[in-house]
Amino acid sequence: MKGEQLPGEMMTVPEVADYLHLNEKMIYRLVREGRLPGTKVTGKWTFPRHLIRQWMEAHALKDIKSRQPAGPALDSSTDLFIAGSNDLLLDHLISVLLREKAPKTMVYFANTGSLGGLRTLALGKAHAAGLHLFSPETGTYNTPFVQNLLPGRKTLLFNLAHRQQGLISRSGEAGGIKGIGDLASGKLRLVNREEGSGTRHLLDLHLEKAGIEGPRVPGYDREVPTHLEVGLDILRGEADVGLGIEPVAGLLGLEFLPLTRERFDLAVPVEFLDAPPLAALINLLQSREMKEGVKHLPGYELEAMGRIVQ
Repeated sequence: MKGEQLPGEMMTVPEVADYLHLNEKMIYRLVREGRLPGTKVTGKWTFPRHLIRQWMEAHALKDIKSRQPAGPALDSSTDLFIAGSNDLLLDHLISVLLREKAPKTMVYFANTGSLGGLRTLALGKAHAAGLHLFSPETGTYNTPFVQNLLPGRKTLLFNLAHRQQGLISRSGEAGGIKGIGDLASGKLRLVNREEGSGTRHLLDLHLEKAGIEGPRVPGYDREVPTHLEVGLDILRGEADVGLGIEPVAGLLGLEFLPLTRERFDLAVPVEFLDAPPLAALINLLQSREMKEGVKHLPGYELEAMGRIVQ
């Protein structure tokens, strides 16, 4: 992400097609479906170059399967690479870092989902990963997954926040959704998150506990990459319900039924702690200024923000 647009940073459809090695018809299709970031200016589609770069990085990283580190360490002098789960608070943290605290830093975020973020760390392709993965075997968040995917590698978990995950729906729709068991009726259209995301992992745990087979729920295979897109699908009437975070429901004026209080952390390998961009990010995360600046957002508990939880 970048704080400001620089001259030449807006791309046309032909330029994006050339940059991504896709034909122009595919570009129009992706942007119409909301899968490619773009905006219309005087009737023509334009695309911020930095968002297109992030989109390309995120989609390239989604196919990462290896658990083994590969390649040399990242250059940590000016760039900061973060992978993993999507969160509005994390977006704000990155935005403030860019605009005010470290304007010369280039921050790249790849929305790979929690598991993808850890795999990206294992490959040596990111400095930090956002994650919120619950282990029913241990009753804890994140630590067992870090130990499994980064064995023998000293990694710290910095808490971003505790937050509420729940069912998002339109006000008054379907007679009011009472709980996860309502998804068994077959009458509600679900919008789901991508496989490997912490939210998809959480939904599958709830469905299993309720004795519901996920693939039998209408819309289970309809996947979107962010919490905001879950909310927008519901707002547009393309789905009736989805699992997401409370801030998105509040932002869009949607109903929210809380199901789980979860812990969202940033996993950081210790060898990157002295990198100036990452140090700036953590200092901001631990500052009173950051906590005061976001305390108005619903659905977040900030008492442990910036603390090391591992």
